[in-house]
Amino acid sequence: MNNGAKILLVLAVLWWGVMVYFAIVEEKKELLQHKDVKCGERPERMYKIRVTRMIGGAKVNVGIWPWQVSILYQYNSSFPFSQHCGGAIINKYWILTAAACVNEEKGKLLIRAGSNSLHVDDASTQQSGVAKLVRHKQFNPVTLRYNLALIKLKTPFVLNEFVYPICVPDYAASGHKYESCHITGYNNQPGEYSGVLQEARVFVMSQSLCNKPEFWNYTVAADMVCAGGFGGGVDGCETNLGGPLNCYTNVEKRYYMVGVRAKATACGEPNRPNIYLKVSTLYWWIQHQMSHSH
Repeated sequence: MNNGAKILLVLAVLWWGVMVYFAIVEEKKELLQHKDVKCGERPERMYKIRVTRMIGGAKVNVGIWPWQVSILYQYNSSFPFSQHCGGAIINKYWILTAAACVNEEKGKLLIRAGSNSLHVDDASTQQSGVAKLVRHKQFNPVTLRYNLALIKLKTPFVLNEFVYPICVPDYAASGHKYESCHITGYNNQPGEYSGVLQEARVFVMSQSLCNKPEFWNYTVAADMVCAGGFGGGVDGCETNLGGPLNCYTNVEKRYYMVGVRAKATACGEPNRPNIYLKVSTLYWWIQHQMSHSH
């Protein structure tokens, strides 16, 4: 190789390195400035509680909860993708879900957003493969501690009124007074509403109440929160593990992802409220993983 060719090769490598550097810097800048994005901005949902279907809720338009995603799983190449878990968009690159949802090969997962039905691709529907899975290294499948994971999208979502991020609460936001909380997810029961996006209002319970022997008998850790209906019947069930607990604060007029569904047993049973991991307790872990991943 002559000197001219060597110089061109060095310049090409330097140019590629500069382009990669600025791409990483730009992504980190966007991730670290996430508070400037008007995340979670939707009017507070006000309606009477209905006890029907999968989560004790009602069919809802995807534009109401534009951060809700379906995590689909393909058992093998001869099977279609099917509902596996729930999750939420926290920016155009990343999905927040439960660690128990991402113990599969990333090539077998597909992320779907912008639709109120798993069986219909609307004009607003977007989907992406998975570029990277990040499970919390301290996740314990028995105690469910640190049941949190991030999914980096292979193709970033285009943010619009149907596909939009929810806010991730830090320690300060965890002290907000939340006027109402809702769970959202896709109906996994056969029938007319199969695969339909639903919502239900839930009540957040105190740690002491949730840990009473007649409830979860002291198995709910300090970094978890219980939410549901006191009489049961309001639940996301197994295929909505990893789904968001959406709570509205009137101070900022937006929704925060207060919890990630961490437990998916005892579906809809009395005295068995849903258990969610408190997102605020791992806020800095989330920020670190996103800003150091490329």
